[in-house]
Amino acid sequence: MKKRVFRFFVLPVILVILLVSNIPFTLAQTAEAMVSVSLQKRIPSEQDKNAWVLLNSKEEWKAAETAIIICDMWDRHWCSEATNRVAEMAPRLDEMVRIARDKGMLIVHAPSSTMKFYENHPGRKLAQKYKDKNVAKKIAGTLLDTESGAAWPFEISNGGCTPSPGDARENEEVWTRQIGTIGITDGDAISDSGAEMGSLFVKRGIKNVILTGVHTNMCVIGRSFGLRNMKRLGMNVVLMRDMTDTMYDPASEPRVSHFTGNSLMSEYIEKYVCPTMVSTDLTHKKQFRFREDNRKVVAFIMAEGEYRANQRLPEFAHELLLKKNVNCEFAIGKPVMEGEGIHNIENLQILQDADLAVVFARRRALEPEKMAVLKHYIESGKPVLGIRTASHAFGPKENVPRAGSNAELAKDKSNGFLASWAEFDKDILGGNYQGHYGHLEQGTTVMPVPGMEKSLLLKDVDPKGFTSPSWLYKNRPLRSENVQVLLLGTIPGQPAEPVCWINKNQYGKAVYTSLGHWDDWKLEGFRNLMFNSVDYLLGRLNQEQE
Repeated sequence: MKKRVFRFFVLPVILVILLVSNIPFTLAQTAEAMVSVSLQKRIPSEQDKNAWVLLNSKEEWKAAETAIIICDMWDRHWCSEATNRVAEMAPRLDEMVRIARDKGMLIVHAPSSTMKFYENHPGRKLAQKYKDKNVAKKIAGTLLDTESGAAWPFEISNGGCTPSPGDARENEEVWTRQIGTIGITDGDAISDSGAEMGSLFVKRGIKNVILTGVHTNMCVIGRSFGLRNMKRLGMNVVLMRDMTDTMYDPASEPRVSHFTGNSLMSEYIEKYVCPTMVSTDLTHKKQFRFREDNRKVVAFIMAEGEYRANQRLPEFAHELLLKKNVNCEFAIGKPVMEGEGIHNIENLQILQDADLAVVFARRRALEPEKMAVLKHYIESGKPVLGIRTASHAFGPKENVPRAGSNAELAKDKSNGFLASWAEFDKDILGGNYQGHYGHLEQGTTVMPVPGMEKSLLLKDVDPKGFTSPSWLYKNRPLRSENVQVLLLGTIPGQPAEPVCWINKNQYGKAVYTSLGHWDDWKLEGFRNLMFNSVDYLLGRLNQEQE
């Protein structure tokens, strides 16, 4: 009987002790809530000098060991454009923050130089509560060593703002507080000091820090609490790349849209400072985009370990950013041929608002929910550009059981397996992949199909052809009645094989090429073929010879 009484009263007694002790307590923290994040970063290539490889890593964080810093989301900026974008982003940022707070994360509001406004707020007093001399010593105003010699992604004129009526004087401090759209609740901290935040983080056992707010190329990276200093403090720091904005005027070099400036700044941070993530990891909704960001979205799906797709596609995407005014997003799998984690591609949610999918993957199975996202994209009639191994992108050679499932049991339960799409080649690309011929030193001779030399997809591709280092894929005969072959490849002693074609499948258009060797990207003809294919599939070319 005594045991029963103890069991009945133990939880209320603990709750009373916590309340009397003024110890923050949430159900999420008692359960040690975990957060799954998908981190995108760029590392130096081991194959090519001054080149970068784009990678993704999935991490599980304890919510109680994670903080979100909201940088300089003021009620007003000196630049009216910046003020308007802050007002647009604030409701979505607040939504994400409420979810994070409910999970047990620490929220830090950092509207710089407005601490007088908050001097009596409990959140301000919380931030001032601890002082750690070791933390203060590490704060600096200089570049990280990893940024030594790095080129800034753009120039800044007019303070990074296109002049507008109603603007204050450049960099005039017209702000008084954080924008009211973002709520501040009990348990949140308020500070504009890296030393204060760092001391609080040490006391709370914070290990992971997510930076949000504005502006990425100024305050978010450079404040005493910014990305660089959180890195110096040893934090696992990440930029939430869809919950930020830059100060960039399109009249400045490289003369791209303001939103491409955002993309270029994220690239810089992923190379030299820290990984990035998107709010989707917390909200499970589409990532945030500004209304005026009308760029077409090109979704790159890359998951292969032979042809350096995770180097060549980001390089190609960078050129698209600069030359084609598109927004490039990435869904990334491990760049391996086999092993643990091979059957996972992160960030496939980018397909939800993509205008073009570029597929360079090899024999990957997907969780059924992810495969459904891919199929929904295609069945909506949107286009596909397939490169090299895309012909067998989603066709593993055998059934792949879900993690933790029993393969024997799964024989009677189809949901015990990951989803595959072995007929993606036939259904969507119109191909007939049957392996490849041997590797030849002289490579593959690539020529336009007679009569197709003036095709707009072959604009600036030498009508005399070119030589590809790729080993030739076997694709004869193609399996679609609606195929238009553009290029043929030949090697000695074998019949010509189609190496590039347009297919009208039952849903929409696809362009496929079996080229795509890492050195093909050095060939002007191949690169122009890729640029033309993107333009065509985005509806920017009138292909009169379809």
